[in-house]
Amino acid sequence: MGKCCPVSLAVLALLLLMIAELAGCGGSKSRPAGPTVPAAISVTPASSSLEMGQQQQFTATAQDFNKRPIAVSVTYSSSNTAVLTISNGGLACAGTWDSLVNPITCTPGPTGVATVTASSSGVVSPPATVYVHSHVDHISVTPLNVPPITCNPTSGGVGIPQNQTVEYQAAAFSQGIDVTATVGPFTWSQASTTIARLNPSASGLLTNQVLATANEPGITQISASVAGVASSPANFQTCPVSSITLQLAGGAGTSVNFAKSGSAIITATVTDSLGNTLTTLPTLTWSSSEPLVATAAQSGNVGGTVTALKGGGSAITASCIPPTCNAGLVPSQPIYPTSAISVTVSPSGTPSGVVWVASTGCGTHFACTSSIVSIAVPANAVASAATLPNTPNSLLFDRQGKTAFLGSKNGLMVLTVANVASTSTNPISVFSKVTGKVLAVSPNGNKAVVSDTDTSPNQVFIFDQTNQGNPVDLLITGATAAAFSPDNLKAFIVAGSKLYAFSTQGPLATVTLGASASDVTFLPSGAFGYVIGGSGSGAGVTAVTTCTDTIANSAPITGTPLAIRPLVDGTRLLALDPPGIDVISTNPTPSACPPSITTSVAPTVNLGQGQFTPINDNQRQLLVASDGTKAYVLASNLGSVLVYDIVAGTASAIGLTGNATVEDGDLTLDGTLLYVAESDGTVHALNTATNNDIQTITFPPNFNFCNNVSFVCTPDLLAIQP
Repeated sequence: MGKCCPVSLAVLALLLLMIAELAGCGGSKSRPAGPTVPAAISVTPASSSLEMGQQQQFTATAQDFNKRPIAVSVTYSSSNTAVLTISNGGLACAGTWDSLVNPITCTPGPTGVATVTASSSGVVSPPATVYVHSHVDHISVTPLNVPPITCNPTSGGVGIPQNQTVEYQAAAFSQGIDVTATVGPFTWSQASTTIARLNPSASGLLTNQVLATANEPGITQISASVAGVASSPANFQTCPVSSITLQLAGGAGTSVNFAKSGSAIITATVTDSLGNTLTTLPTLTWSSSEPLVATAAQSGNVGGTVTALKGGGSAITASCIPPTCNAGLVPSQPIYPTSAISVTVSPSGTPSGVVWVASTGCGTHFACTSSIVSIAVPANAVASAATLPNTPNSLLFDRQGKTAFLGSKNGLMVLTVANVASTSTNPISVFSKVTGKVLAVSPNGNKAVVSDTDTSPNQVFIFDQTNQGNPVDLLITGATAAAFSPDNLKAFIVAGSKLYAFSTQGPLATVTLGASASDVTFLPSGAFGYVIGGSGSGAGVTAVTTCTDTIANSAPITGTPLAIRPLVDGTRLLALDPPGIDVISTNPTPSACPPSITTSVAPTVNLGQGQFTPINDNQRQLLVASDGTKAYVLASNLGSVLVYDIVAGTASAIGLTGNATVEDGDLTLDGTLLYVAESDGTVHALNTATNNDIQTITFPPNFNFCNNVSFVCTPDLLAIQP
């Protein structure tokens, strides 16, 4: 036992020393770190094309085994020092440096290829390739394998159907000498990232070639660049869309009825200018004439989905609108479907909306201020009045029900409904630069056409809510009516015997009509606008193509038509033609641009009330239910509202309690209620199902739509917020 003790003590001492060292590992003292060895090194750029004598900075990045960046000292090397030398700091010379430590002068050397690597602790980066060449002063781009049948753009170039391919080849020149073999890979680009798909890495391609695959319809420009020099662009076209056909999935036609809610698939068949059906659906613009009744959006590669929201009717259309479709074509070529999809949704039984009422009565009276009042539907409860900054002359709502536009001589008033109940935000904004009467509001609610016929010279303003401070000012004399296309692309403006076409994609166009026009509208598909007006032998209706702003055809009308409205079925229109209504039938065959159409007018349907006088508000002289079943005429000399049953083809009237005359009126979105402002200062609610005046809505005692005056103003502006 005694002999074992010294050995045990030695072992114990060693163990204590090891414990002490281990304890020290977690203490405040640390042992000196060993050298850092990277797991990988990379060099950027991975490829360069340098003119002889040019310089290029290379950067090395090191990572540890956990792929985290670490700082290490690296050594740069060139595989061909006659062509390229690189300094200790990674600055390369296409030639020879005077010093690798402090490089100042780069002496050009011969052309050739060299690789650059960075190394540290025995770890070497993948090589970066450097191409040294003569000065490049010109690059050309040419297609190689153009198909025998193409849709060449008007400005030249290659035009091919969707999903077909063309190879392009670039060549670099130096003083007329082809130096392509010495410059290395080219960089390819296009003006649009959607019209063509570019693949420089496709199988079998050389470093100066790219594979272009036709994708979205339209024209783009393809370019190649190398060594800081770019080629002239080469036109490339994916064959443009020529026609669009919409129908419900399964061949179920072009009309659908929903019982209060639901959805349906719309199939879009799109063909190009060569007659090919596109297998990949382009980006179409989907529009709804009544977005609170039904909405539509593109759905995959089939077409779109329409969703029913509220009772009423809506026309759904899908169009090919630049720049998302048929981009780059000059002139612009929007393509519209042969017909829209007609959607009707059964009323829920409880109409919705808010009636807004105001008066033009202040006129030019000094210190007179106007009020606007809201009435809830269907409770018909009058809310408190709000004072308007200016005396209004017009009142129109956008179809989303978010904004009301009130024109005036002193500036456009924009009422934001969401701010009406706010105590901190004024719901009414005034734009003093935009004076006159509001003629039309775009379907998306962003734009309004405002005509000033009081100042000299006359002006038309295109007000845009997205750019409120800078309206477009057009010198148009005597503009009295306007309409926006369903896709918001264009506005047609009527001024006497002239039709003006406004678009953000081109200059203002002018169309000379055969007679003075009174109103304008668009077919629900958007392919054509229709202008109506004239008198005697000059009266008629004229179709104008949307894509070219040219007259397609016209048809005579016996009377003097005053207003025109489209029906949700997409092919018929109604014209107000006292003492009756004209039914206009169309047969559009939109294909390419311009499309074609035929127009015919049936004999006038006499409404049986004699030669009536429509109200002054030409936007609401003729009201058509959104589902296309009935139309209503507001006359200023009758104690009734005239009714035309479009389905039955019969006429009737709704008598007004008290025999007051109509000043203005509007329909609820589902068409079940009609509200009219009357000459006795009241608003009447009419039931369109029973043809009855069901309620007279009065305003609080001593209330006046005009303030600070001794006379009484009656409401003569009425619009329903959908």
